[in-house]
Amino acid sequence: MTEPLRLLFVDDDADIRAIVTLSLGLDRAIVPVAVGTAEEALAAVRTGSGFDAALLDVTMPVMDGPALFRMLRAIVPGLPVIFMTAHSRDHEVAALRAAGAVGVIVKPFEPLTLAAQVRALLA
Repeated sequence: MTEPLRLLFVDDDADIRAIVTLSLGLDRAIVPVAVGTAEEALAAVRTGSGFDAALLDVTMPVMDGPALFRMLRAIVPGLPVIFMTAHSRDHEVAALRAAGAVGVIVKPFEPLTLAAQVRALLA
């Protein structure tokens, strides 16, 4: 049996965290760990929680997703990161990919297919 995918999910919106956690939980091979701030995400990674990938909201207060991405990569080089954003202009998506993200999921997303989308981007 394959180990489950431990996925760190960071979004400042509690409702989005709940929906994403529920959506990803539909795939029993994904273990989502949701936090609401970049600081909580950094603390979770520093405790050695063994995340396989991260799903980051782009727009958050205090520290945005791209800044968090750079800090996560300094702690865990090569950590696959997917961004989630409502900003879907081609140049915005291209900039996130150019920064090293493995993919971008645009909000609003389809909850029933979110886990499959995440798996496809990580494949």
